[in-house]
Amino acid sequence: MRVERSYKIQFKRQVISRAAVVGVDAAGRENNVPRRTVGNWVDNKEAIMSFSGSAKSKTLKGQGRKEMIPFSRELVLYMKDERRDNNIVTTRMMIDYMKEHHHDWLIKYLGTKKNEDSAQKALYALCQNFAKRHGFSSRAPVSSNV
Repeated sequence: MRVERSYKIQFKRQVISRAAVVGVDAAGRENNVPRRTVGNWVDNKEAIMSFSGSAKSKTLKGQGRKEMIPFSRELVLYMKDERRDNNIVTTRMMIDYMKEHHHDWLIKYLGTKKNEDSAQKALYALCQNFAKRHGFSSRAPVSSNV
């Protein structure tokens, strides 16, 4: 199995500059980098050369899941405030918050679903996954035996 390597932006810039002089194949051989990798860097030359972050970084940033809820920070703050006040945060409370503070977004989101039933299920799943992703635990209600 082949080892997957990662390279710093500084090194990528050096290899790109060298590839402009001697070509992609030769630059790859000189620096012990696969030809296809050097070719990809040359294709992304503008982004790599204009990257303003640390030269020791290995990526151009911006990877990862994009948040679907544009007001996610506000929602997390609301949930933390509720927890701080010793209230239980439920999916229903999250939906009520969305209805009250972000009604336009909620209507637009529900409009993308094929019917009202699937829209409600999708909204509940969205809220539950959001809570889990941001470190809030969910517990099923349990009847106590007294």
